[in-house]
Amino acid sequence: MMRITFITTLLLCSTVFVFGQKTKQASEEAAIQKVIELESRYFWARDFKNWKKQWVHEPYVVWSAASNSGVTQYYGWEAWENQVTSFFKESPEPVPYDKEVKKYNFFYRIYGDGAWVSFEQNNNGTVTHECRILEKKGGQWRIAGIQLFFDANQPTSLFGEDQD
Repeated sequence: MMRITFITTLLLCSTVFVFGQKTKQASEEAAIQKVIELESRYFWARDFKNWKKQWVHEPYVVWSAASNSGVTQYYGWEAWENQVTSFFKESPEPVPYDKEVKKYNFFYRIYGDGAWVSFEQNNNGTVTHECRILEKKGGQWRIAGIQLFFDANQPTSLFGEDQD
């Protein structure tokens, strides 16, 4: 009888532990996806103040995009912040987002206070394959890196301007 009680208790504890781990994973994935979504929404809305809050502000921040017209890269928070500041000054009008942009096929790798996420995005017919590197700062997920790859067979539009 004691053996059955011990085995039952062990199985219950294992089940609770596994369920707790899956719940924590799902919670972290939801928090990460929210940051990714907010960063996009604030960028398109030209809301610099809130867009900036979604990022890590360190010299190792990187943003890069590869397309059929080449590769564009910004290294360090200062360079990336300057680029976005300049772009928002040149193109201050918000751009429609909700009906135009869909993110899907998310894959997550979470390592403590770091995460790597990949997904696809369809922006009004232009598909990109994207990756995010995130860090947890002060209990909040923040973006430290973005890579986006345009389908080489599709036209490219970086920062809302057609590229030749």
